[in-house]
Amino acid sequence: MAKPHSNLATLTAVAQWLAVVTAVATLYLAKDVFIPLALGILLSFLLSPLVNRLQRLGVPNVMAVVATALLAFAVLGGVFTLLGRELTNLVGELPQYKHELVHKARGVAGLTDGMGGSLDDLAEEVSEAIEEGSEAESESPPESRNVIQSWTDRLLPAQLAKPEKTHDGKTAKSPLYVTEVQGELPLATWATTAGTVLGPLATAGLVTVFALFILIHREDLRDRIIAVVSQGDYVTTTEILDEAAQRISRYLLAQTVINTGYGVVLTLGLTAIGTLMTVDGFPNAVLWGVMATCLRFVPYVGPTAAAIFPSVIALAVFPGYSVFLSVVALITVMELICNNIIEPWLYGTSTGISAIAVILAAVFWGWLWGPVGLLLSTPLTVCFVVLGRYVPRFGMLSTLLGEEVAIQPSMRIYQRLLAGDEYRAREILRTHVAEEGIANTADRVIVPALKRIRIDQDAERLADSDAERLFALAGGLIADLQNDLVPTDTQVSESEPTSHCETSQDQYPTVIGCTSHHFSETLLLNLLRVTGRECFNLHAIDDETLPLEVGQEIATAQPTVIVIFVLPPGGFAQGRYLCTSIREAGFNGPIIVACMGKFKNYDKLFVRFRKAGATSMTTSFSQTHNKIESLLQRRDRIASTQPAKPAVDHYSLTEKP
Repeated sequence: MAKPHSNLATLTAVAQWLAVVTAVATLYLAKDVFIPLALGILLSFLLSPLVNRLQRLGVPNVMAVVATALLAFAVLGGVFTLLGRELTNLVGELPQYKHELVHKARGVAGLTDGMGGSLDDLAEEVSEAIEEGSEAESESPPESRNVIQSWTDRLLPAQLAKPEKTHDGKTAKSPLYVTEVQGELPLATWATTAGTVLGPLATAGLVTVFALFILIHREDLRDRIIAVVSQGDYVTTTEILDEAAQRISRYLLAQTVINTGYGVVLTLGLTAIGTLMTVDGFPNAVLWGVMATCLRFVPYVGPTAAAIFPSVIALAVFPGYSVFLSVVALITVMELICNNIIEPWLYGTSTGISAIAVILAAVFWGWLWGPVGLLLSTPLTVCFVVLGRYVPRFGMLSTLLGEEVAIQPSMRIYQRLLAGDEYRAREILRTHVAEEGIANTADRVIVPALKRIRIDQDAERLADSDAERLFALAGGLIADLQNDLVPTDTQVSESEPTSHCETSQDQYPTVIGCTSHHFSETLLLNLLRVTGRECFNLHAIDDETLPLEVGQEIATAQPTVIVIFVLPPGGFAQGRYLCTSIREAGFNGPIIVACMGKFKNYDKLFVRFRKAGATSMTTSFSQTHNKIESLLQRRDRIASTQPAKPAVDHYSLTEKP
């Protein structure tokens, strides 16, 4: 029967991988359609809060969308106009920076030893190339340097004059005769140029159309998507759409605010550096601020490029390195403040994806769609994370990409024990104890980890030697807890059970702990000794002691309370037999059976243990500790109200748990 199930699982896995490969191939082959659609959806997410705000003020939907679109176009037009003007000024001023570049190259060549000759030769070649370029520029008429004329020359190469034969083979610098062959006809050049220019314009037009229609018909599209995707589960589908829209909108708004502020501060900082440290000021400070605002929307690559451009200009324009170092210091301080203060404050949990997921998403979508993929990587990953949180079939995406890891602390410790990383396991345990208290840590971390070792050992996933090694490591962790907690007797965590015992340590009552069937239960007895150190003295009986000997030892010691730990799987029959042996030996005090776990047949188990002689049955470590304290308090109250009477068995076997 296992073979068909295995074949079905294999076919399911193969089908899932084929679906993933098909989806990736479709996204790549049809990127001319998907890229404008994704950009349009992204732009609609960015503008939808403003549209909703206008609608709340009473503006009709279409008018609100048109007004928002006009505002966005005005902002983008102003930004592109400013960029064009600043770039034109920068291109015209670049030849003025050649001497400083040559001087810096010679300075670097002089500071090096082994590479000095190569860098000096490089500086000479750069200097000669720049000088030749300047001579050619000075010989040409002024109108040939016009930007419009240069674009006309590129578009109409047939109208250019015949170039001079600079490589005529008559000098040492040009030993070969080289002539340029016109490879394309003017019509082909026009077609190529038109395709280069009209392609981005067509994409921008599609993005605009998609964004406008999505904003105008967003409610209708929402209803259609819910009707198609939900398959009757309207609650889950609505939650997915709402959470994805909210996370992406908050992320885009926060990123817009941060990047705009970054660009403004960078512009002001560069202007201040140019005013205080130079005579002519920092060139094109507004350009670098606008470029930083735009480039920072691209993860990782954008901030690096935004920092490189003004740094290179500072190095090339100004003599010395003071301005360059000032610019680098300004950008470094701004990045530290943004990354460590402003972005965590504004972003918060807006995305819900981990840092490594951001990197992987940037690499994947950049490979798939190029620079546009880098821009869309974070919003698209947010959609996948939200999908994985609500749809069990895609839960792997939420685990791999989500910010919060859906793994329990007990499993983390178990994994560290399997890997032999005792140090990391100890740190996880100490952190959990500091946050939750030792009793809650026992219930949520230690007991589940021990049960997992037992389950894997019984299922033969772990060899007996490996299981013994893991139990030994777990015992070492519990011993470390005892060493950490025993000296700090004055501090008790709020989440731990509060001790109500008022007797001194020498007068603490005696509690005897027994194991039912496995030596791993001894670790729980040691942990109970740690938590009860301020209320009772726990004596554990060796797990290899026979039940009859256990009963005789208990009858001789006459402790106040007996605790029998049962760590499933198994141990219930042994626990009942141990209760019977203890009663037959003559012990009449309370017996607590601590069965660690949640049981559907709790009532049946409790009835069986009661018939065997148990007084109470607990199902967690903290409940066991509290039960022991309540029994000890009951004994103290009875002893204080009836001091003259002889000892009487006050613990009836009919006591309710």
